[in-house]
Order: sequence, then C-alpha cells, then structure tokens
Amino acid sequence: MKVPALSSTLLSGLHCFSVAAEQMSFTRAASELNLTQSAVSHRIKNLEQKLGVQLFIRRPRQLTLTPEGEQLKLSLNEQFAAMSLQLRELKHAHLAGDFTISVPPTFGQIWLAPRLYKFSALFPELTLHIRTRNDLVDFQTEAFDCAIYYGNGRYTGLSSVFLFDDVIEPVCSPDYAAAHSLYGASENLFRCHLLHDAAPWASASVNDEWQYWAKETGSVLSERNSSFDRADMAFEAAKNGLGVAIGRRSYVEQDLAAGSLVAPFDMPVCAPFKYHLVYRRDLITSNKVQAFQQWIESEISSKNKASR
Repeated sequence: MKVPALSSTLLSGLHCFSVAAEQMSFTRAASELNLTQSAVSHRIKNLEQKLGVQLFIRRPRQLTLTPEGEQLKLSLNEQFAAMSLQLRELKHAHLAGDFTISVPPTFGQIWLAPRLYKFSALFPELTLHIRTRNDLVDFQTEAFDCAIYYGNGRYTGLSSVFLFDDVIEPVCSPDYAAAHSLYGASENLFRCHLLHDAAPWASASVNDEWQYWAKETGSVLSERNSSFDRADMAFEAAKNGLGVAIGRRSYVEQDLAAGSLVAPFDMPVCAPFKYHLVYRRDLITSNKVQAFQQWIESEISSKNKASR
C-alpha cells in the first residue's frame, strides 16, 4: 500500500472511509457525515486512487471490504481512538480543585475504589471526595458534583446517564452449599439462613432484593435471616458460612472466579434496576463532570470487552 503525503484531502478521505467501513453503507455514512452519497463515493474513490489499492468491493446493494480495506479499518480505528483519548486529555489537562461524588457503599468499595487510581492519574490536580450513602442526594442543598444511583434512571430535574445493568442470584460458600445440599436444588433454599442487604436501593425494604429474585424464579424463601446495611458485609458473611446472600454479578464476579463464593443454582435474573450517573442539569457542561463521565464510560466499555 502506497503512503502518500498527508494532506487535508487525504485526512478527510480517511475519515470518510472509516465511517463508511463502520456502517458498511455509503448512504448511512453520508447521513452521519452530513454529505451526499455521491460525495462519500467520490472521496473514497479518490482515496483508493491515492493509495493505489481497492478498499471496497462494490456490488448492487452490497459493500464488502477488501483485505487491504480490513487492514486500513483496523489501523484507523486504533489511531482515531488514540487521538480521541489524547484530545480528551488535552481538554481536561488543567482540571483542578475539589470533585465530590456520592456512590452506594458497596459500589464504592468493590467497583469504584479499585479503579480510581486511573482517574487520578489522568487528572492529578483534582482532589477527589468519595462519599458513600444508600439514600439519594439533594443536589439543591448538598455540595455534590455528581452521584452514582442504582435505580430506574428517572430523577426529576436531573440529568441521568445509563452506565450498565446487572444480574442477581443467590451466592454462598462452597462448604455451605454442600452442607445444605444446594447444588442444583433451589428447593432446599427454604431451609437456609438468608442474608439481606437492608438497603439494596433507595427506599427499599430489608428483604426486597430476595423477594424480587424469588418472584422471578418461583422460589420459596426461608424465614431464617440476618440483615446488613452494606451488601459487601452480607457477601463477607456468606463467604464465611453464615448463609446465602443475593449477589449482584458486578460485585461478586471476582469471588465467584476465585471460588470463595458459588452460585449453587445457576439461576440468575436481570436485576430490578440499573446503574446511572446523575448530576444537576446545569452541570452538563462542567468539565469535571464530563471528564468523569467519559472516564467511567471508558472503564465500563473496557470491562465489557475483556469479559467477551
């Protein structure tokens, strides 16, 4: 493949090709680029001439990439992603001052805290203040820049950005599962000691998460129970043999992988709520909030790709 000198024409052609290769349609690429279909076709044809290779195989109502086109698409995706990250870092390079975030206790302990060093490395002049609580923030009277909520995403007067959803299922120690004959036998759950997160979401009752799982699976629950005001305490008690807890996958996946917890029934259900980033609408242009939103979305995307 020839390497012509960079020019504005070549760069616009590469960008046009990248969009068309992603969409696999000149028409859809034209809509995204706010160009005509013929303009997209012309730019890509001009790019092919400059490079001296064919990038697309054009058939009626069908586009496919040539091997050279596939190679260029992969290369451009990497380069554009790196450029996008660099531009974001330049934009937020001089962020400084206090940045205060409210998060649910277990989310802060298990999900956020182990990752925060990456955010701090990007924005070393920001002073982070992480506050954990189960109830919602009053953004009118409390000095928070943003919050992570586990809920339905509808919060009056606030901007809400979906982050990720989850699944829930009962978890316990391997020894507890064996001692109570739980493997593949959810009907034996009614004889177990249940461990409750007393505040799994705002305004929840002590056993709401267990009741939700039981309703979804048609299971009968035991009346023997203990409750905790933090889910991670329930998980720790479960690991040490006190009983069976409801585990959110995002919280217990490392324990499941390590074998300190097991899901004896393999009966996961979609969690009743999802995680959202929430902030006042007038802070939608805040560089601090934008930087945190872009970073946490990048972390979620990286985690999802790693789990595939």
